[in-house]
Amino acid sequence: MVIGANDYAGAWAVDGDGAPMLPVGRGAAGDDQREYAYRFGINLIMHVLTGNYKSDQVHVPALLERLGK
Repeated sequence: MVIGANDYAGAWAVDGDGAPMLPVGRGAAGDDQREYAYRFGINLIMHVLTGNYKSDQVHVPALLERLGK
């Protein structure tokens, strides 16, 4: 269970055309808040699926090599 003071599900909600269903903040600040909500959701899913994906650094060199960096 995750308890937070923000309405993440409201920020994630989109209609059939992909447009946001609910307002988040005002203007550009709202866009930033919506992006942070998406980032939080991705981090939450990654944590649920892997436990702690940020501590798994063993594959970083191979991934960077595949990306050409």
